[in-house]
Amino acid sequence: MILVAGAGGHGLELFDELISLHSEKLKESLFCYDQDRDKTLFKDSVKVLHTQEEIKGVITSGFQFCLGIGSSTLRKKIYSELVSLGGMFLPIQSRSSIISNSSYGEFDTMSQAFIGPEVKIGLGSLINVGAKVHHECSLGEFVEVGPGALVLGNVSIGELTQIGAGAVVLPGIKIGRNCKIGAGSVVTKDIPDGVVAYGVPCRIKD
Repeated sequence: MILVAGAGGHGLELFDELISLHSEKLKESLFCYDQDRDKTLFKDSVKVLHTQEEIKGVITSGFQFCLGIGSSTLRKKIYSELVSLGGMFLPIQSRSSIISNSSYGEFDTMSQAFIGPEVKIGLGSLINVGAKVHHECSLGEFVEVGPGALVLGNVSIGELTQIGAGAVVLPGIKIGRNCKIGAGSVVTKDIPDGVVAYGVPCRIKD
């Protein structure tokens, strides 16, 4: 059995990748997990579970789960919750993504993503549609690199940080943990922990 955590927009994109990787027959053993009780079916046929108790009622043994959620903090929260129920994380890496053989980690890559050589990506991180992470970068756990973002060589990004859609991080930059970098920003200087920063060039919000 596979549980897709999240019945929103990112969940839809991840579902398509999951079916592409594992075939249409997988639908018969799929469930979705979302706390929004107004959602009862996902993709018209997949039952949505809303609580841990409902998950326990359906699952009689170990299960795999995917993170159909974009937000870094929510990804970490749901990951921990599902592991506590006996789940095993199933990273999804799109057939159309390009991933160097010398990069490593348990992370998701969506359509047209690129991961260069000797890149280290932490557990549960998400490299979104069309994003590019170049050589020798290091990303912490549960980092989100937004659609079309460009992370150039030898960049370091701390855990739980979100890089907005279309942002550019120049070579050698260090971005701290739990940061938010605005969409379309160009990061030209190091960014400390726990800040919101945006603009061209990227500046810390007052």
